[in-house]
Amino acid sequence: MIRRRVASLAVVLAVVAVRAEAAPAGKSAPAGGPTAAPAAAPAAAPAKATPTVASPTVAAASVPVTLVPTTVPAVAPLTAAEVLGGIDQRHPLLDATVRERPIAEAELQSAQGAFDRAWRTRAVGVPMGGYPSARVDSSVEVPTTLWGTTFFGGYRWGSDTFADYDGKQETNLLGELRAGATVPLLRNGPVDRRRASIARATTGLELADLTIAERRIELSRLATVRYWDWVGAGRKLALAREMLATAQNRDAGIAARVTAGDLPAFEHVDNQRAILQRRQQVVSAERSVQQAALELSLYFRGADGAPIVVDAARLPVAMPEPDPISAPTRDDIARALTRRPEPARARAQGVQANVERDWAMDQRRPALDLSVAVSQDMGQSTYAVADKRAKTELEASLMLEIPIDRNVADGRVRVAQAQMERAQAQERFAADRVATELADAHSAITAALQRHGIAVDEVTLARRLEQGERDKFALGDSSLLLVNLREQATVEAAVREVDAVIDYLRARALFDAAAGVHAQR
Repeated sequence: MIRRRVASLAVVLAVVAVRAEAAPAGKSAPAGGPTAAPAAAPAAAPAKATPTVASPTVAAASVPVTLVPTTVPAVAPLTAAEVLGGIDQRHPLLDATVRERPIAEAELQSAQGAFDRAWRTRAVGVPMGGYPSARVDSSVEVPTTLWGTTFFGGYRWGSDTFADYDGKQETNLLGELRAGATVPLLRNGPVDRRRASIARATTGLELADLTIAERRIELSRLATVRYWDWVGAGRKLALAREMLATAQNRDAGIAARVTAGDLPAFEHVDNQRAILQRRQQVVSAERSVQQAALELSLYFRGADGAPIVVDAARLPVAMPEPDPISAPTRDDIARALTRRPEPARARAQGVQANVERDWAMDQRRPALDLSVAVSQDMGQSTYAVADKRAKTELEASLMLEIPIDRNVADGRVRVAQAQMERAQAQERFAADRVATELADAHSAITAALQRHGIAVDEVTLARRLEQGERDKFALGDSSLLLVNLREQATVEAAVREVDAVIDYLRARALFDAAAGVHAQR
């Protein structure tokens, strides 16, 4: 036993001497191993690097081996704010949803068209018959929102060859001017179809804005989640590469110990097996990074709107440190309800249903329309006696219409009432959902923080055990199998710590979405 340890110590001293001669003067690799931080640092808030597996390796008697840092292009790490910044201008789904606004504006314009002024002209000629005659009637109507009042004015001309029973169609030589107004006294007074359509279309503008806000919140949440998935995949890739580098860097030392008779040959074979296994893990981790980058590209786009598959060189070297947040209070829920579009959408739909109900209720009433018109004939009269048409004429009329059956109006009232009740139920559920989502996101944040604290302690203990197993292996009291198991346990603990941090950040994204943080930008 003493002879084996002396031989092992001799090999260690030889390896150290060779590495000391080969190493450049005044240079040493950072302790972080192959995933040392690049020159560019992320612009995020105070952060700490996610713990990774310790890189000291076992060469013969557990002598630490310096690893060469990976060369990283000098590019700025991608941030979540950079991803979110381009969603408003470039994401196709949001761009499609934004079109809801001009559609709503066009619908409002169409509804306002019901009050467009109209000019009507009719010309009639009877060239043959017992009473050859001709007449022209032209009028302009101006509907208004003033209690449904419609103003009108016109001109008519009729020849003097009408039958006696058509005498009203005859005018003086220069025709007749007229003007007047029609006022609905009962039905269509407080509200009519035209004003109801405008009210619905005006509310439609609000609904369009709420639809856009809802889409923006959802895309922001998904983009943030995909970003942190990509960051987490990058951290796991760094862990896998460190594991591979550890096995590769100690391979020469193990081979030397086997040659010196300090270790059996199968230990070297076992290390080569571990190298192959860890290469597979690196390939799998690289695939995960690529997949996460592709998923992220659906939300991170260039100036032309094309997806950008982010290079792994832009992976940040540190993630934000998880911080606890307070449980949502009544004030927090109230603020979220004012930001979230779902409750407001239900209220707006209720407003539209209320407009329909008011109009349907109005249609159940009788129609009583008052018309007042003033007319004046112009020019020479065709009468032989005193001209009766020379005087200004004032005409007033009332038109009464009483519906005997009201099935159409009653049915519309029932439909509108049901729609109002449905909107009220949807608003209550939307409010409950906002409060529940806030509570659920806070619960997820709390659980992730607890897991993170446990994982940090686990990583610390796993490192101690790993280093102790290396020391035992250097002294010949352990095997490479146990060292590999300890290293694997450390990496698994570090992966769990990364998962806890990523889950925390995903939960924060859910909390922000539940609070409606990104509803307006």
